[in-house]
Amino acid sequence: MGGRRLVFLAAILLLGACSGNDIRPEEAVTVQFRHSGCGRDNEVKADAFGDEVPELTLEYTEGGLLITRTNAMLNCSITQGGITCDLSVDNDVITYHAYETDGPTLKCMCPVKTMTALVSGLRENTEYILHYTCDGTYLPLNFRYAKGLNVTFDLSLYRE
Repeated sequence: MGGRRLVFLAAILLLGACSGNDIRPEEAVTVQFRHSGCGRDNEVKADAFGDEVPELTLEYTEGGLLITRTNAMLNCSITQGGITCDLSVDNDVITYHAYETDGPTLKCMCPVKTMTALVSGLRENTEYILHYTCDGTYLPLNFRYAKGLNVTFDLSLYRE
């Protein structure tokens, strides 16, 4: 009787171990973030970019997904504390938030010409949803991460 119980328990453990085979471990996602800093040293108006459109470009590269933001307006506190990028990936959802790091909120805005984040570790030929916030919140952006990806979104059309 004891031998049958041992075989039964071994079978349950074996089945339990096999049920996880279809679950793939999370890939290690890494981010390299760069930005052009404040475009002006003095106070600027909110329309400092004039006719230039705020854009977000998603591009496939050999190093990973290159996310490029152009024409952002952030508080002048970035001249003291910088800009931070928080990015996380949960299955097919990428959450990206760029913001003023530290320093007191000042009564001026800085035009930031470019911010880039290189995200490695994504799965090729996979559909992703990007939740992006920076100088505002935007509607989710759907894209397929695959060779040849190079799409630019006019963020003025996606502001929530």
